Amino acid sequence: MSEESTNLLEIHELPYLSDKESELLQNIFIGTLLVVLILFCVVGNFMVILAILLERDLRSRPQYYLIFSLAVADLFVGLIVTPLGAWTTVSGSWNLGVTLCDFWISVDVLLCTASILHLVAIALDRYWSITDIYYVQNRTPKRITWMLVIIWVLSLLISIAPIFGWKDNMFASRVLEEHRCLISQEISYQVFSTASAFYIPLIAIICIYFRIMRAAKKRFKRERDRKTVIRHGNSLHTSMENNKFLKNSKNDSNNKKCDKKESLPTIPVIIKEDNGDVSNSKKSDSNSSNEEDKSMIKISHLVESDEVNEVSSKGYRNSRPSLPTMKAFMTSTNNPPQTSLETIDTGKFKFPKKIKRKRRSKEINSESRRERKAWRTLAIITGTFLVCWTPFFLVSLYRPICGCKIPDAVEGITSWLGYLNSAINPIIYTVFSLDFRLAFQRILKRLCFIRGFP
Repeated sequence: MSEESTNLLEIHELPYLSDKESELLQNIFIGTLLVVLILFCVVGNFMVILAILLERDLRSRPQYYLIFSLAVADLFVGLIVTPLGAWTTVSGSWNLGVTLCDFWISVDVLLCTASILHLVAIALDRYWSITDIYYVQNRTPKRITWMLVIIWVLSLLISIAPIFGWKDNMFASRVLEEHRCLISQEISYQVFSTASAFYIPLIAIICIYFRIMRAAKKRFKRERDRKTVIRHGNSLHTSMENNKFLKNSKNDSNNKKCDKKESLPTIPVIIKEDNGDVSNSKKSDSNSSNEEDKSMIKISHLVESDEVNEVSSKGYRNSRPSLPTMKAFMTSTNNPPQTSLETIDTGKFKFPKKIKRKRRSKEINSESRRERKAWRTLAIITGTFLVCWTPFFLVSLYRPICGCKIPDAVEGITSWLGYLNSAINPIIYTVFSLDFRLAFQRILKRLCFIRGFP
């Protein structure tokens, strides 16, 4: 093997094998590893694209346009960039000319830069969806399309700059004489390209995820404070004074605005005791009054006084759409809730007799788990990207600045670590995303059905 060859794995001379045979064995081993990596990259990203195209649930969500475009970039890395890279790695030199070298490097920079910028866009999309309650409604396909246009235009500008002359003077001789196909070693271009394609996006991703975690803590704290759940049903407090609310409400108009100072912070609810009958609020004797006292509970902070706009016989209007409405606490005999709550008619409202843990709390907990799972998935994707691409960009910036020759093994390893990122992304989607996992299962079942497998 020539001195310029890229040795990703050093294999010591084996007994009874000549130098040529050892070299051949090494090339076969390295070539097999690279072919497997390329197949994983192509098949995995093709499955992601196929899942989004075939599954209506994925196709109808604008945020998956970003993942679709990312998979397209990674797919072409596997189809165009890595095959030529594998040929160069195994052969140890570049013998395909200057023009093809220019094309290969430009496509490499275009796709890898686009992949990195997609991660920034995905992080921004997650940040806006968490911090802006109206962003999900405004996240239209047109808006996501504009984000994708910006990503690909910036990537294209970075990749074609050397074609239009931003190269070092040794580029052609390096390809023709040294048989090495390297990106332009002009220091100004290397600083521009590495900063635009990696270092600035890296800083942006770190800052975005830091703000996401800070916003997430605040959001979960608000959700915990707003949970309308009675956690201790056996230790409910009784209240006698709130009975005035039911009596006075009969004389009020059907539509009355609540003043902040006059609105009651609690709402009485009459419940049925486990071993007793429901108390009638019209009883006049003292015994029945005591029973009423025992059957009355006070639910504090169900509705904050500064958040109530209007209470009427038609319902309750909340100033914050994310907060639970009074419908969660009022039931109808014609439309009973699925939580099997019994109700009692007070003449103006129907209240639950026996209160269990509300479905609303389960929905909040389920939503919180999904949110945390999504953050963890994106964090793993970003962390994998950092591990894969940081060595390559450090070497890329160090080489033109120091003017020294980087060992071929180091160049080969750092380059293929970067390509590995394009093969890992589909695996992360499969393991951590339930939507994609189910979509992949349905696609595989269709393929098995078409081929006639049981």
